[in-house]
Amino acid sequence: MKIISAVLLSLLIFSSVCFSGQVSIMVNKGPFDTVQQGAAGEEKVNFLDADFTDDRACSECFAAMELATFLPKATGIKAEDIKFVQPGALPETGDIFLIGSCFSNAIIDQYDLPEETKLNTEQSFSIRTFKDKDRIVTIIEGTDRIGVLYGVYRYLEELGIKFMGLGEKGTILPDTPVDLPAKLNINENPSYLTRGFWAWGDRKCDKDFFYWMARNKLNFWTAEKQPAKFLKKLGMKLTAGGHAIHNLCFNPKSEYPFNHPKFKGDEDKPDDPYQVGTEYTGDEDKDGKLSYFEAHPEWYGLKDGKRNPHVSEWQGTSFCTSNEDARKEFARRVVEQFISGEWQYVDVLNFWMLDGGKKCWCTCDKCKADGAYSDKIFMVGYDILKELKRVRDAGMLNHRVEISVIAYWETLSPLTRPLPDDYDYDNSSVTFFPIGRCYAHSFADPACTEVNQGQLEAYQGWTMGKGRYYKGSVFIGEYYNISAFKSLPVVFTKIMAADIPWYYRTGARHFHYMHTPTKLWGTWTLNQSLMAALLWNVDLDSSKFVDNYFDSYYPTTKETTRKVYEQLEIASANIKALKHNVSCGRWGYSLNSRMLKGDFDMFEIDHLKYNETHPLLNDAPDIVEMVDAMELAKKYLDQSLIDCKNLIEQQRLLEDKRRFDYGYKMYQYIYHMVRTSMFHKKGDKLMAVREFKIVEKYADQLKKIVDLVNVASEHSNAPNGFEATQSIKIFNEFKKLYGEK
Repeated sequence: MKIISAVLLSLLIFSSVCFSGQVSIMVNKGPFDTVQQGAAGEEKVNFLDADFTDDRACSECFAAMELATFLPKATGIKAEDIKFVQPGALPETGDIFLIGSCFSNAIIDQYDLPEETKLNTEQSFSIRTFKDKDRIVTIIEGTDRIGVLYGVYRYLEELGIKFMGLGEKGTILPDTPVDLPAKLNINENPSYLTRGFWAWGDRKCDKDFFYWMARNKLNFWTAEKQPAKFLKKLGMKLTAGGHAIHNLCFNPKSEYPFNHPKFKGDEDKPDDPYQVGTEYTGDEDKDGKLSYFEAHPEWYGLKDGKRNPHVSEWQGTSFCTSNEDARKEFARRVVEQFISGEWQYVDVLNFWMLDGGKKCWCTCDKCKADGAYSDKIFMVGYDILKELKRVRDAGMLNHRVEISVIAYWETLSPLTRPLPDDYDYDNSSVTFFPIGRCYAHSFADPACTEVNQGQLEAYQGWTMGKGRYYKGSVFIGEYYNISAFKSLPVVFTKIMAADIPWYYRTGARHFHYMHTPTKLWGTWTLNQSLMAALLWNVDLDSSKFVDNYFDSYYPTTKETTRKVYEQLEIASANIKALKHNVSCGRWGYSLNSRMLKGDFDMFEIDHLKYNETHPLLNDAPDIVEMVDAMELAKKYLDQSLIDCKNLIEQQRLLEDKRRFDYGYKMYQYIYHMVRTSMFHKKGDKLMAVREFKIVEKYADQLKKIVDLVNVASEHSNAPNGFEATQSIKIFNEFKKLYGEK
């Protein structure tokens, strides 16, 4: 039961009259002159200070504008009959929406939530409606400004509005106007606290993508070269970091910022807080200033008996993590970025070392004695967390910053030593990246002994292993569009439905995947919308969600279009082995690397054969099965286009077809490359020439595909579809052997 303030209830009864057609949205516009200005006023908001008044007003005014925009699209309410009012006395007539939180809307604060309701996390919300004579009062209350925004979107779902895909084409509206709900009592807390995409670089995204994220309650995106304040308004946690941290924060060539005791010419700099090392040799390049490496060569990694100053953007040699002064200065430089550098709007730092595995780490005796690589990286993370606490306590940083330490390749295995007693678990996590996994099996499937089992054991060591040393939060970094996929039309509904709740049940509370497409989704729309829904609510009935997706998104072709996706899911299930690689055996498995080499069996793993096979363990779609599935998908998609009787649905199908056709040509190209290689290995030149002619045909077609392979990040994009095959070197070798002379 709703417990309503007696004073407010009497006011409502006293002021009620018959519905006049007017709708009032009561929202606090804060320092802005109007709600409209507040909704678009993010550039005037200081999202970094300790005063959240303007932050709340901006996001809550935007939520109010979203409500006002979509109400006329779903109901009989006219746009001109909607007005905004400041919290205070309730309007005397018409339906009322009270939106905000106890911090921003005093009238909402006069309503007590039901005792059984628990809004106990950030981003949570409550939606309550009741009738007051002939009008409806709707309360949309959030625990914070983002909970308010999410509550509005959840309310719109009750009106039949679904934000499945991008823009107007991806939005589903009710066929006929609906009435305002009079009996709602909805209370939601997010399952995963962080939900979204790991991205970097200048991702030139249309705002439709960001609106889609907010409307689907996703909240994780990059801060790099992005409209940070606009994204903050939408509730995004912004991220930075990755392998480039070393180059940005601790480049050995950067000028040393302190007055070094043994160097003349830097006396105007602050006193040097560090001791001079025994390896100091001075200004070796004679440029009149000290670099970091010249000042402290002992801080940098030892390789082949020498200190190595090589650091490129992502690769090189990491600094000496066993050196306490190096860790302290590295932490200072990292935290400096949050205060006055490139990361001022960053909420989550993805803390990684240089890319390249074990070869990037220092090999000095002290580093060798410092335990596993996981122990070493967490030791550096600990120093960063201590420095963050210091600057927060000093009032130099007002907003929360979390760090997420990477578990990936050499750091995939869990800690072998306990963390310090004062390790700041509240502001940190570990991001587990199962890069070598397959998608033919769910991550915990015991039937995947060949690939996933080893990574599963590592994950369990972080999350549920007996006597484990890490006891903090877990972030999952998935690879639904890993760089080698190049935004092919993969479908992973079964994997998502199994893995996302399982990760949650085993302790994960944060989730992203990298290289998301941001436009021209086509068949990607189902992946994106299902993932978002599961991350918000892991108890979601995925089967019903998928049913509803086809019923509403493809209303006149749902049966045949669903078959398209079912076949696509078969074709893409084993794509890691087909197009990327999987972790198995000593070196892992990659199909591409085995095509030309006569002494390499292309199909030595159980996961991938040429003809259809079904081993008891490690069964996955084989080459012929994948190609057959693509042929069936093509047939069903052509049928849907014939049967479609809805203009918007037709536009969706045509976008699906564009992305599908790219995938179809890619699979045909790979299929005939495989067959060329098979005949090549047999020494059958006649058949190899025949097959390679077909390869060249599809290569020419793929060269004409440009926009569809430029929808994600630099790593997963390509100049064209042929480049996206990632087999140009092999193609050219075959061309020399079997191409037309």
